Amino acid sequence: MFKRKDEKTLDIPKVNQTVSLLHKILKITYILIIIIGIYAATLIFKEWGIFTFIKVIFKVLIPFFIGFIIAWLFNPIVTYLHSKKVNRVLGSALVYLVFLGLIFLIVYSIIPVATSQINDLVGGIPSLITDITDWIDNVFKNLGNDAIDLTKYKDGIFEAIANIGRDISNGLPAKVMSILTSLISGVGVFALGLIIGFYMLLNFDNVSKTMISFFPKRIRNDASELLHRMNTTLQSYVHGTLIVASSIFVLSYVGFLIIGVEAPLLFALFCGITDIIPYAGPYIGGAPVTLIAFSQDPAMGIIVIIYIAIIQCIEGNFLQPVIMGKTMKIHPVTILIGLLIFGHFFGIVGMIVSTPLVALLKTIFMFFDEKFSLTKYQEE
Repeated sequence: MFKRKDEKTLDIPKVNQTVSLLHKILKITYILIIIIGIYAATLIFKEWGIFTFIKVIFKVLIPFFIGFIIAWLFNPIVTYLHSKKVNRVLGSALVYLVFLGLIFLIVYSIIPVATSQINDLVGGIPSLITDITDWIDNVFKNLGNDAIDLTKYKDGIFEAIANIGRDISNGLPAKVMSILTSLISGVGVFALGLIIGFYMLLNFDNVSKTMISFFPKRIRNDASELLHRMNTTLQSYVHGTLIVASSIFVLSYVGFLIIGVEAPLLFALFCGITDIIPYAGPYIGGAPVTLIAFSQDPAMGIIVIIYIAIIQCIEGNFLQPVIMGKTMKIHPVTILIGLLIFGHFFGIVGMIVSTPLVALLKTIFMFFDEKFSLTKYQEE
């Protein structure tokens, strides 16, 4: 098979080509086995209720996670101050004072405006429903004719809108109390996390060393290198995400304010937060403001759609490639697969954390690939 026709020697180029093809097939098979294994393990964990157990443990440990994330985020700043001869305790205190001051300013400036806008929005629900009903009625009048009777479809839509308005009006007090209760509970958990984070921040290097000490001595150097790479990956993601989300928030607020949409700050904040979700986030964030804009004026709704499309073009062609593309280096298909898997099992929270988790998995895989040559063909 691999011998030349005129010679009894092996055809080396053909052998190398066949071996290379087999190697590519094995590589693809290996990746597919990993994906199937992860998916099967996820289904098994869900069937056995392991995810429920993990959620319970996670709720108990939330303050520690919050504290660790805060300490991890602020450690580079405190380390820089320490390199400038600032005592680490003083540096940690200064960073916390600035952070708490920023939180106070944001809450002090946003909450009154947001509360006022929410009240105006809730107070305008009856007229909003009326405007939507009138707009739909005009649409059906323009579409209807003697041959096609659309009355039952129109009545069904009107009934659904009326039910939504009734549910909002009747369930609003209970929802407000539920939100306030959750907010108070969340503030307490966050405050406890701040305290834990401050003590971690005082000597964050020891926290890292403690984590490394749980590994056997013979692999501690490798574990330290892996944790360093994971830390770099997460820092790149956080920095890029904050810049992109803040840019979307500012652009959305300015645009919605100029266009004249009701509650522009509230919707801009929602757009900025949902933009954390890759690909699907902009559509999730833009849907409510588009609906409100159409209820105010169909022309305004079209303008909002065009403006949101412009923002997404800016994000997709400038912000994401420049800010995120250079740091994360993840293929879009990989991100979409992560969104589908994590979104299916964990909902909106899974979609938010899918990209950093995929980035971490890629970092871990590349580390072991470099160390053990999992996907590299080694010539003898």
